[in-house]
Amino acid sequence: MELAIALAQMEIAPSDPIKNLERMDQLVRKAKKLGAQLVVFPEDAVCGPLQGQLDFVVHAPEYFAHFQALAIEQTIDIVPGTWTVAENGLLYNQAHYINADGTLAGIYRKINLWGTEKARITPGTLTSVFPTRFGRVGLIICWDIAFPAMFVDMVAQGVQLVISPTYWSFTKGQDELGAVLDDEILLIDSLCTTRAFENNILFVYCNAAGELPDDAGDAVLSGRSQITHPLHKVVCKAEGNKEELLFAEVALDPLPVAAPLPA
Repeated sequence: MELAIALAQMEIAPSDPIKNLERMDQLVRKAKKLGAQLVVFPEDAVCGPLQGQLDFVVHAPEYFAHFQALAIEQTIDIVPGTWTVAENGLLYNQAHYINADGTLAGIYRKINLWGTEKARITPGTLTSVFPTRFGRVGLIICWDIAFPAMFVDMVAQGVQLVISPTYWSFTKGQDELGAVLDDEILLIDSLCTTRAFENNILFVYCNAAGELPDDAGDAVLSGRSQITHPLHKVVCKAEGNKEELLFAEVALDPLPVAAPLPA
């Protein structure tokens, strides 16, 4: 099955959901005009990085309702990044897949938390694979990409497409910026290609764009949003970390990586 996907590698305003929602709406409409059937956003796209978003947890149901209405209006499937949700006094970093008719196809709560998340966020416990009109889809978030056992579990559930909203950044140090950036690019590109190849899946990685001033040192988003395929390797890729809307038409049923041995 052919699937038209748009990846919104957007600059995220910290602690400004109104501004981010307006920008996301614009990008969804632009993606629809390009012919996209599915649009994907980065982790923390609505509220910005964790340290500034906890005041907005109470509004999580409103964000979900917003994207339900937008999906119906534009008749497009949306993975609107992630935001923090509360349940039974615990906080989770949660991603959603919303169908074009506004229904919820599936959710995922981030299992493998980054160091800065562990003080406040509770890790999820289950991988997430669910049916969509395009086939079986799985969600991960950012650092989950480094844990191959998650993909093994999703493959066992018949996953065909794995989507990763991401907020991958590093602190800018003038003396080592070039070397750090090279390492980040190598790691991200290697993981994206490997996860598609070793699991025979289509892999969609959507990172944030730009830089974020911080008291501890400016954070640089790594960008490199991309779609990878087990045979065609890199279908499309953002070569840098500037805001960009990527678009590609891909086959969701990849051929086997290796032909079976003759009987």
